[in-house]
Amino acid sequence: MAAIGDVARNILWLIPLLGVIIFFHESGHFLVAKAFGMRVFIFSFGFGKRLFGFKRGDTDYRVSLIPLGGYVKLEGEPDDVITEDTAPRGDGNDFTSRPRWQRLAVYLAGPAMNGVLTVLVFWIMFAIGAPVPGILVEPPVIGYIEPASAAERSGFKPADHILSIDGDKVADWQGALINFGLRPGREVDVVVNREGQETHLRVKPVLRDKSFGDIGVAPIVRVGVVTPGGAAEAGGLRTGDGILSIGDRILRGFGEIPELLGTLGDVPLKFEVVREDARLSLTITPRGTKIGVGNHFVPRQFPIGQAFSEAVKESVAQTKVLVRLVQRLLSGRVAAGSALSGPVDIAKNAGAAADRGAMEYLQLMALLSISVGVLNLFPMAPLDGGHIAVLVAEMAIRRDLSERIKVVFLNVGFVLIMALMLFILYSDLSKTWVGKFLP
Repeated sequence: MAAIGDVARNILWLIPLLGVIIFFHESGHFLVAKAFGMRVFIFSFGFGKRLFGFKRGDTDYRVSLIPLGGYVKLEGEPDDVITEDTAPRGDGNDFTSRPRWQRLAVYLAGPAMNGVLTVLVFWIMFAIGAPVPGILVEPPVIGYIEPASAAERSGFKPADHILSIDGDKVADWQGALINFGLRPGREVDVVVNREGQETHLRVKPVLRDKSFGDIGVAPIVRVGVVTPGGAAEAGGLRTGDGILSIGDRILRGFGEIPELLGTLGDVPLKFEVVREDARLSLTITPRGTKIGVGNHFVPRQFPIGQAFSEAVKESVAQTKVLVRLVQRLLSGRVAAGSALSGPVDIAKNAGAAADRGAMEYLQLMALLSISVGVLNLFPMAPLDGGHIAVLVAEMAIRRDLSERIKVVFLNVGFVLIMALMLFILYSDLSKTWVGKFLP
């Protein structure tokens, strides 16, 4: 029953997430079509049965039953699958009678609005203040290496500073973890700075949790807060200290500390600590399975004008990361099962992000919006990119492609999209309890 409750809660958080992203996407098509004077019959929030709305001019503005995004019905739009009675007027305001550059602009406007949403979300986050875990934005200097791990076998050492992974430069731990995570089972070239010298190491990330690659390195877990009078202060722990291990347990993240203390109980525990260039051993006795420390967070808050410019920079940076990921996915250098997420994974992430707070949820919305915008530009029908490809080809040859070519292109694109969706769904389910029943 608990599992069913979790699924229901995840779906409830997924609905507004996808609803906002797809609604923004469709509003891009709508606004540009209206700007060119094209006739728009329907602008709907949601799909399926019309619940309520109003009509202004030729457009029915409505709210529909299924709140997963929305759609726009343009007069004369090709491949229209909406069967409502909205017959063409024949007065030149339909989509297909307009110049190709206008139709191209309508298709591009959807992905463009996903970019607008991403910038808007990051702007709100940076204006309000979005604290992020310090380890994610710190330089990727290795704090500890798991015994018998891929990293140890490949010759990594503590204090190695990771500079690039398979040719991709990495500036922080978030970038390093993502790069390793997307390459399970594939040997990669890693450049590290070791005592001022650049060293090349070859390592093959190991698959963890059925989807993510890992080489067995851990960033230093930094202490952000030490509670006055607490067990940590009494044991000599200080703000800024890096905790490598507790007892014989190597820490892979700050979130493991409460769980570990709860397991071991209120007994004296050995803490391996890094303080500046020194390595220390401290003995700390928890009190009520707590020691009085807080995670190291870095606030990212700016004045509203600077917040906007930072939001644009972050949006561009995340878009570049996604484009590089797509390039490596297409070239086979990244495992598809790790790089692609379907509805099951997205719903799970939506629920987890909501549990962690509004900022995490907003960040997931921004990143998914980028993904929807970029992936919609793929030159496969019925995606926007497929229609864009046809229009660009027609603009290049200065005439319409034959209906036969368009039908073949549409059918091939549809088959590829369906195959991709089935693969993603299979990958999604293989990461859940259903996976043990799958081949």
